[in-house]
Amino acid sequence: MALARADHSGQSARGKVLIVEDQEGMRDLLRLILEAHYHVAEADSGAALYKALEHDQADVVLLDMKLPDASGLGLLLAIKQRWPDTEVIVLTGAPSGSEAMSRAAEAVDRGAFSLFPKSAEFDLRALQAGVGSAMERRLQALANSPVPPKTDPQAIRRAIE
Repeated sequence: MALARADHSGQSARGKVLIVEDQEGMRDLLRLILEAHYHVAEADSGAALYKALEHDQADVVLLDMKLPDASGLGLLLAIKQRWPDTEVIVLTGAPSGSEAMSRAAEAVDRGAFSLFPKSAEFDLRALQAGVGSAMERRLQALANSPVPPKTDPQAIRRAIE
């Protein structure tokens, strides 16, 4: 089931998911399972994510915890600073146990919606359900927001002044 929202032209638009993953095969898999329901954008590094943060806001970000050029937890903070209402699902290959629990707690403390393990038992349906739940939460926040989505920041500044 694709979640939709009204864009500023009044037409229905699919939600936007940004995949931040350095492994091309994993990015391709995630894109393939999500693109039927959402607009999907990709970033293969922390640097690419910072460029993406300058463009249209994603509704949900799938964020790899370990990228070659950046820490996933540091990137999580950057996402939440730039796009506070975007839901972030952290993808981790960390082993289970105390290390994973510690990372999960820290990610949630920093604003992550959830943590999803990348493992041999990778559950595509569970990931799809998690993205759907995160998207629903994001769209509910948009519906309750006094500022319409995609509002020009300059227009907001002029209205405040």
